[in-house]
Amino acid sequence: MKKKTKLKRVTILLLIIVSSVFLFGLNQNIRVNQLIKDFVGRSYEGETVTIAFSNGIEEQRMYHPVDRMYDYELNDDRSLFYTSKNDPFIGQKGDMFVTQESPFPNIFGFHQLMSFFVGGHAALNNGSNQFIEAVGFPQDDESIIDIILDPSDGTHDYSVGVRQSSTNYWMLPDFRAENDSSYPYYGSYYREKFIILRVKNITNEQISDSVEYANSHLSNRSLYNFLFITDTKNKFYCTDFISRSYRYGMDTKSSDKNYPKTLNDNGFVTTVNDLIISKDTYIAAYVENKDGIRHIYYLADMD
Repeated sequence: MKKKTKLKRVTILLLIIVSSVFLFGLNQNIRVNQLIKDFVGRSYEGETVTIAFSNGIEEQRMYHPVDRMYDYELNDDRSLFYTSKNDPFIGQKGDMFVTQESPFPNIFGFHQLMSFFVGGHAALNNGSNQFIEAVGFPQDDESIIDIILDPSDGTHDYSVGVRQSSTNYWMLPDFRAENDSSYPYYGSYYREKFIILRVKNITNEQISDSVEYANSHLSNRSLYNFLFITDTKNKFYCTDFISRSYRYGMDTKSSDKNYPKTLNDNGFVTTVNDLIISKDTYIAAYVENKDGIRHIYYLADMD
């Protein structure tokens, strides 16, 4: 009888925990969707254009300018385009590109859970149409256990960790080949949907300090952190890397220990949703593919 009572209590406790986690994730997703809805709702339909990339590939786009109305939008007069509106790339120094869509769309169940609770990826624009990011896909001959046990002193030969991309792959229409396992889900693009975030009321100097901090971890070969909440010395996961970069940029005297609260209001493991709904960030652009057209909602250039 006592065993049955104990089992019942454990079952009830587990149900409470699972329900709480689900409701937390649901609340975050509702808030993210509302932010996107509000941002898109402020847009007006612009022109449909054909964009030509340097390799000759063309892309159909519809631009949707969004009027700036909040102080933090008006105080930042930077364009969202890399050089000009005729440029096929968008994104400026310090912009955070984030996607909720996981990198495992072909793994049913795991993909849905990861997209719902954690998100897919986040990367920091370095101002030169490239990204500094923490990437965690080991090669076949690399062991996750060995990476976890590595002292992270910068002498490793692993492929995972902080990297700089060669280009702005988020905007490329030919990022993925047809033989890629994710092609049936995302087509030739990196993702079907993504968001560009900026930090509210930040100075150019703070942006530069944040990017400089991120750059410093390229030279010391920082590793990917598969433990997330511990072993944080010179190890990062993607959203954590952005949070800690901005923590340094916004306060150069800050400690680099443990996971940060910067751009993460709940102060625990930083997820994509945390970055989006943070009180210190705002949506500067939203991109989605629909009916063969790439729709780009972006804060209109200042006159």
